Amino acid sequence: MSGVARRLPRVTWCDLFESQARKAPGRVCLVADEVSWTFHELDLWAERLAQVLRNAGASPGTVVACAMTRSVRAVLGVLATAKAAAVHLPIDPALPTARLYAILADARPSVVLTDVESLAERADVVLSTEDWKAELAGHTGHRSPGAVAGPAYLVYTSGSTGLPKGVLVGHRSLVNLCGELADRFFPAGRGPQRVAHGLPLVFDASWNPLSWLAGGHELHLVPDPVRTDPGSYVDFVREHRLSVVEAVPAHMSALLEAGLLDGPARPRMLLMGGEAIGQDLWSQLRGAAEVTAVNLYGPTECTVFTTSCGLDERATPSIGRPIGNTTAQVVDEELRPVPIGEPGELLISGSCLALGYLGRPELTADRFVTAGERRYRTGDRCRLAADGHLEWLGRLDDQVKIRGHRVEPGEVEQALLASPGVRQAAVRVEGTDPRLVAYVVLDTGTVTRLRERLRAVLPAYLLPSAVIPLDAMPLGPTGKIDRAALAPPVPVRRAVVLTSPQKLVAAAFRVQLEIPAVDADSDFFDLGGHSLSAAALAARLRALGVPCSLRDVLVRRTVARIAELVPTQEKGVTP
Repeated sequence: MSGVARRLPRVTWCDLFESQARKAPGRVCLVADEVSWTFHELDLWAERLAQVLRNAGASPGTVVACAMTRSVRAVLGVLATAKAAAVHLPIDPALPTARLYAILADARPSVVLTDVESLAERADVVLSTEDWKAELAGHTGHRSPGAVAGPAYLVYTSGSTGLPKGVLVGHRSLVNLCGELADRFFPAGRGPQRVAHGLPLVFDASWNPLSWLAGGHELHLVPDPVRTDPGSYVDFVREHRLSVVEAVPAHMSALLEAGLLDGPARPRMLLMGGEAIGQDLWSQLRGAAEVTAVNLYGPTECTVFTTSCGLDERATPSIGRPIGNTTAQVVDEELRPVPIGEPGELLISGSCLALGYLGRPELTADRFVTAGERRYRTGDRCRLAADGHLEWLGRLDDQVKIRGHRVEPGEVEQALLASPGVRQAAVRVEGTDPRLVAYVVLDTGTVTRLRERLRAVLPAYLLPSAVIPLDAMPLGPTGKIDRAALAPPVPVRRAVVLTSPQKLVAAAFRVQLEIPAVDADSDFFDLGGHSLSAAALAARLRALGVPCSLRDVLVRRTVARIAELVPTQEKGVTP
C-alpha cells in the first residue's frame, strides 16, 4: 500500500523556514525562555551563529554536535547548523561521560557546540547562558546554499552490540515530512497554530514540532521542569492557549489524567507516537469532543513518522496508512508479500528512508535491502487489515520502546557483562508499563555498586528498573539461559512493621509500580519509577488525601519519607 504521490521541491528544511521569515518577518514564531521571538529575530540570530560555526570549521556535509540545554539556543543550534549546510547531531548534555564521548568518537564532528559549562573544554563553540547575544552580535553571517540531497541530521539509538548507532537522515526525507504535515495536519484556513514542543530535543521526533515552525506556526518550547510534571504541563497549555500537543502515549495518558481536555481552553489536536497505544487511551480520545487525535508510527530510520491513523477512523488501535511518497508492505521471512490479515514483517520504502547508519555499511546493507527498490526492514510484526489499515503486533526481536525511547535489551546486557564482578547477565522487558529488569550472577561486588556503575555508563532510559541477583541462571536444554524461566527468588519473609501512614504509601507504591511488596526503606526510583510514574504516584496520593507533589516524590523517594506527608487525620487509617 502506498501513500499519496507528492512532488518534492528541491529545498531544505531551512529553506522552508527562511521562506516563512521573508513572508512574515514580524510574526511570532517561537516562545522560549519566557521570550517571544519573531521569524526575523530567529533567522537573524541563527545566521550569526551559523557564521560562528563556519569559522570554527563547519562546512557542507560535516557534523555539528549540539549539546545544548532546553532553551532558544538549542533551536538556534538546529537552524544555524542547517544554514551552514552541516549535519545536526543532538546530544543530551546529561549523558554519562563515557557514552557522550563514545558518540563523539563515532560521529567525529567538525564542531561541538554547547552552552553547558562542564562541557566547555571539549567544545569548539560555547554560548554562555547569559551573554550569548553579545557573543554573536559581531557576526553578520551570509547565506550558503543547502545541500538538498545531503544529510540533514544524525541521531544515535540503542544498539544490541553495546554501542549506540548513528542514523543519518537526508534533507529530502525531512522536506517530505514537512509536506505531509502541511497537506494533512496543518488546519486549513485557521491561521497559525500554537504548538507545544514538549518532546526531548535529542529525539528524532522533536523534528515534528520544529516542522510546524517551518510551516509558519508558533512554537512554544515547554521548559524541562514543566514538561515532566503533567499538572504543570496542563497549566502551561492553558496559559499559552496551545492548540497542538504531541507526546508519547504514556505521557499523553498522564496529561489527560491531569485535566488536559477539561474546560474550554484545551488543545484541538493531539499527536501521539513513539510507542504502542492501548485500547483504553484510544477509546478515551475517540470519544473526546472537538479534538483531533492522531497516532503516528515510524522508526528513526524512516524520518520521524511513516504511517498515521486518525483515531476517528476505526474503533481499535492501528498505525494507519503510509504518508505521502511512502510505501508499506507486510512480508514473510523471504520478503514475499503475505495475504491480507496475515502477520509478517513491515517493510517501508520511499522518500522517508534514512541514508543509512553512519560508518556501518554492513548494518546498512542488512537493514536497508534492495530488491527492485530500496526498502527498510523495520523488525516490526504487523498485519494489513481488510479495511486497509496496518495493525502493529509487536517486535520480531527483543527491541522495545520505553517512554518513547528505542531500547535494545542487549545493550544493557553488554553493559552489565562489562562490569567487574558480573559472571552472567540477562535483561528482559516486564510489566504492562514496560520496564527493563536485569538478572545477574555476581562473582564479586554488590547490586548497589553495580547500579552505580550502570548510572555512569548508560543514559537514564536504559537503566534497569530492578537488578535481581541470582545464585545461578536457569538453563534450557541447549545450555542457553532460559529467559522465560527467569523470576525473582522468593524472599525470606522477615517481620516488618509499617506504620499506618507507611502502609498507605506502600500500597500506592505497589499499585503504581505493579510490584508485590515494598518496605519502609523502598526507593520509588530504585524500584523502577520514573518522572511520569512519579507524577502519577503523587496524583494517586493526593486522591487519598495526602498533599504530595511531584517534587515531594523526587526529593523524598522512599515510603518512609513520603509517609511523613500523610495528614494527622489519616495517620490512624490503615489502607
